[in-house]
Amino acid sequence: MLYLWFAGNMLYGAYAAADGLYFGLVIQPQLFAFFTLLNILQVYWYAHKWSMAKTLVACVVLCAAYAGLHVGFWQADLRAIADHRDSAVTFLGVLPAIFIAVGFFPEFYVCIKEQSVEMSNFFIMLDILGGVFSTISLAFDHTFDYVASITYLIVVLLDIVLVFMKVYFYIRGTQGKFGHRSSVDRSSTSSHGGPPRSSSESDANVELKRIEEGRA
Repeated sequence: MLYLWFAGNMLYGAYAAADGLYFGLVIQPQLFAFFTLLNILQVYWYAHKWSMAKTLVACVVLCAAYAGLHVGFWQADLRAIADHRDSAVTFLGVLPAIFIAVGFFPEFYVCIKEQSVEMSNFFIMLDILGGVFSTISLAFDHTFDYVASITYLIVVLLDIVLVFMKVYFYIRGTQGKFGHRSSVDRSSTSSHGGPPRSSSESDANVELKRIEEGRA
């Protein structure tokens, strides 16, 4: 999931820069990619217990790959625009939306498996508002970029799906119960097979397990 979002924002950042969108819309995917990278490194550090040196090497490799591919796709976008190859421009503009959309499906799988949406309401609403206002900002450009709007609208649509899933699980009474149930199970197991763990440690382990399942 995180790698798909990382790649999707790299692709969209290259398209936004080549297409001459507003500066804010060019910077936005770069910031999103940066925070996604931080999440990836946290998974390596906390879940996989990587050393600091190994984590820093992974950071350098990912940043180098991001920069190289970003420049490459940016040049490809510029060339396609200069040659008036509309089909290529459309493909390069829709490609990041595909990556970002596919990145949601591991989260959907985890939510269905757990019968609970663990993303906070604040995060989901912030994501929806970001997509809505970004789409609106395109209307103030000299021409409305329909291709660029696909990336924002697909995020809004899939976030709304998460909202409906969350409401459905609330009605069923399963929303928010997975983490608590797993913590109880882990605590009872550790009391028979080893020293009992604190609830905060159990909750952290459950969250790390969810992250790994979402990335699988």
